[in-house]
Amino acid sequence: MNQSEKRYELVKGEEIVVSTDMYSNDVISNEVLLNCPAEGLDLCIYKKNSEFSKDMNLDQVNYLVMETKVNEENSMCFQINFYRSTPEKGKEADFRMIFGLLPNVFLTVPIDLNLIDSQQIFPKRTMGRLKMTVFGKPIRKEEIEEIHVTTMPYIKDHSITIRKLYLAEAAPKITLENVKLMDELGQWIPKTWDTKVNGRLNLNSFLHKLLEKANSFDFKYPYANWDEYGGWTERQFTKTGWFHTEFDGERWWLVDPIGNVFLSTGIDCLVPGTDTRIDIIRPWCSFLPETDSEFFDAIESKERFDEPMDFYNYGISNLIAAYGNETWWENWAKILKMYLYQWGINTIGNWSDIRFIKYAKMPYVLPLDVYSTNGYPTTNHKIFRDFPDVFAKEYKDAAMDYAKALLEFKDDPFLIGYFMRNEPAWAFVYDLNIAEEMLANPVITESKKEFVRRMEVKYKSVDTMNTAWKLELISFEELYKSIYHSSNLSEQAKKDLEEFSREMITLYVEIPAKACKEIDKKHLNMGMRYAYITDTSLLCGYENFDVFSINSYHISPFAEVEKIGTLLNMPVVVGEFHHGALDKGLTAHGIKGVLNQEERGKAYRYYVEQGALSKFFLGAHYFQLNDQSCLGRFDGENYQIGILDICMQEYSEMVEAMKKCHSQIYQVAYGSKMASDTLPEYVPPIHY
Repeated sequence: MNQSEKRYELVKGEEIVVSTDMYSNDVISNEVLLNCPAEGLDLCIYKKNSEFSKDMNLDQVNYLVMETKVNEENSMCFQINFYRSTPEKGKEADFRMIFGLLPNVFLTVPIDLNLIDSQQIFPKRTMGRLKMTVFGKPIRKEEIEEIHVTTMPYIKDHSITIRKLYLAEAAPKITLENVKLMDELGQWIPKTWDTKVNGRLNLNSFLHKLLEKANSFDFKYPYANWDEYGGWTERQFTKTGWFHTEFDGERWWLVDPIGNVFLSTGIDCLVPGTDTRIDIIRPWCSFLPETDSEFFDAIESKERFDEPMDFYNYGISNLIAAYGNETWWENWAKILKMYLYQWGINTIGNWSDIRFIKYAKMPYVLPLDVYSTNGYPTTNHKIFRDFPDVFAKEYKDAAMDYAKALLEFKDDPFLIGYFMRNEPAWAFVYDLNIAEEMLANPVITESKKEFVRRMEVKYKSVDTMNTAWKLELISFEELYKSIYHSSNLSEQAKKDLEEFSREMITLYVEIPAKACKEIDKKHLNMGMRYAYITDTSLLCGYENFDVFSINSYHISPFAEVEKIGTLLNMPVVVGEFHHGALDKGLTAHGIKGVLNQEERGKAYRYYVEQGALSKFFLGAHYFQLNDQSCLGRFDGENYQIGILDICMQEYSEMVEAMKKCHSQIYQVAYGSKMASDTLPEYVPPIHY
């Protein structure tokens, strides 16, 4: 192996010295400052058969390793792009990984090249790194023509420093700089803003005043024409004692148990505080108590995604410090219920504290997979990512167990309905054909057996199938071997695979949905909360839903709701949306970024009121109540997206806009008032 340094190609004629030592982490390197334009910088670090890559053999390495620093006030998003051919300008990568880094600390980031099999969408966090997400269909090392490292579009011109960039067999040891980034209240230390709380005593004083307000609050909505559920008393339909849907000839509505029309204004994650995953960022925390301290309620160790993790909830510790261990939860719940009534929120959204749901006596929705013992139905062998072997009896048995989670809730009139699950990982890939991935997967599943059987029935002889698919099979049994990119073999192959893929997705939905209806016929099945509709095949099985659900991170949900509603003639609810800004607190926006807190308020109103113009729109749930941890939740998201900060302070501009929106949402939907048409000032978001 040639151990000498090579010059790697860099867009715009710049150069960077990068080691080609694939076997050692003892790498000679130069520290390079890169000034990047706002639209982002693109470094080509591998080009098959080129002079600077000729000594590299990707089959002999497992990691691409970066040691880098973001020289900015806020976090940054990086992307690793893999191409099967020389990319044209503007061409999206065939496969990509994105990840986030906090500002102004050097960090070693090992990127596992085995992730290109695309079986994981959210890889495990490494020390210090923020969230990583994988996009695209699987790609093999021998297919890779080029690899690029890019910075994503940013709020301004920006700079990064790279110390090392190399390929390696093994992951390096990572040591974090001993610098304090989070204070004892859970606030980001390097930044100042007007509502930043100065110390524990000031926070305690604020929280006690907040409790005084809650103790004297009259728990009613501030709108005279709202009933106790948050329904609109000016339009009545059938009184059933349960939430249901009705079409009035003009638009779809939810109807509350006493017969008034209802649009769901919800917030997800109504929980005290927000978790910080501390086991991989301890040196950056200025305050971490012992497990036997008064703050034990804020400390938790648990396994998530088959990985042990340690958490500390600064929001809970703030409540304990103010109210004590005995009463902190009850005081938090009372304050939160006051906030919800003041804001005009009539729905407790997904992933909320079940204890709060029982306490509040307000309409709510459930993430059913969370309450099922084993989550959403699955099988030991998967087809692709989390897509199960739907033709296996194991899947039907798992569906029956899953549905039993409804037994606890089936007689509760405050339950609007349940989401079957949230954002299936398999559904993130555009133009995905599940049956194609089934053929590429070497595992012999019941689904693959059924497909082979059908091909035998359809084509009768292997020669006939060979002609139709442009294959050279000796027997049908050879279909059990891995066949890559089988949709590209012929038009008939693509047609056969698409047909079977749609049936698989239908069974994925239908089997557990029918099991749920056997147990609970009163409440609404509100669908899968797909992240986005990457292919119309995701609509398969919709007949089993009462409401279709999407998580829609757009300027307005109107177009997406209209499209789905028209295709299916079915009402639609939005399970997630949000907007973040960087003027207060944290260092990343989330999926949609705006200039400041005032613009967040404008964005909320525009989103919800424009959505209400669709006759299929039943409501939208904001993600989420609290800001995320400035050092990252379990997966590394650290977004300024809350309605409350870590100290339980309202973002006042956001709250005032929400109140205005909710005060007229029914009239906007009915057509007697105009929807907000004021667009906020959007900025390139920082999200991973």
